[in-house]
Amino acid sequence: MMAMAHVVLVLVVLLVLNEIFRRSRSLTMAFFAITPVFLTAFVWIEAASAEDASTNTWFHWVKLYSVIAAVLGFTAMRYTRLGESAMMKFFPALILAVNIAEAVGRDVELGIATGGGWHYLNAIAGVLSIITLSGWSGIFIDKGDRKDLIWPDMTLFWIIAYDIWNFVYIWFCVPEHAVFGFAVLASCTIPSIFIKRGTWIQARAFTLAAWMMYVFTFTSFIDSESIAIALPDHPALLTLAGGISLAANAAFAAVHFGKMIKLRAFGFGREVHAQQMALDN
Repeated sequence: MMAMAHVVLVLVVLLVLNEIFRRSRSLTMAFFAITPVFLTAFVWIEAASAEDASTNTWFHWVKLYSVIAAVLGFTAMRYTRLGESAMMKFFPALILAVNIAEAVGRDVELGIATGGGWHYLNAIAGVLSIITLSGWSGIFIDKGDRKDLIWPDMTLFWIIAYDIWNFVYIWFCVPEHAVFGFAVLASCTIPSIFIKRGTWIQARAFTLAAWMMYVFTFTSFIDSESIAIALPDHPALLTLAGGISLAANAAFAAVHFGKMIKLRAFGFGREVHAQQMALDN
């Protein structure tokens, strides 16, 4: 009961934090630029170096700082002229691709170490998630009060396929955090559907960075059995999950490249899905 209550609390807090960071540049900078300096020096290194700490891997450290860098970069785009730079518009796609590639590398690493073929299925799904990124040239900063970073070409289909891949990745590689991972994914998918379309990448950076900071700050609590929700680890079930992840991302890839060929939208960063929607309307 306590474990499920904690998962729900994580979801609610991340949803609230996303809305706070959408509205306040000063709080965003204080939380993601100043706080990490002190936490790194006085909390994170010691907490992560504890025996059996789940965060004491290269992946977790790279993920922590890369997603904080994403938040700071997106904030600079939102509140300065960097948001108008054609070159800077590639930054969201680059940082997202790097983060997915980190996870793909970890899946492959564990696949080699354990012989689990399901890791390779999910790694291929992650690669498909990267190569179907498109339309970053159309990223813009909303002129409203929120100054949201909008990526029109990032469709709900891609987001759902990504969510499946990422959840399966956490299940395979950090199983003790898998249910939390579902809550973190929901915390950026929900606002991108029901609050502001096109803001998924911004919400993903806010919520994932906040979650990683929480994990590193309270590592022993997050790793404790009292709040752990175990998922089954039967090889057949893991293989099925890897197959579903691959199938979802392959399905999106088929749609994506089909539209790309139909529209002859082959340029680097060129919009595909937004262009198709414009034609349909």
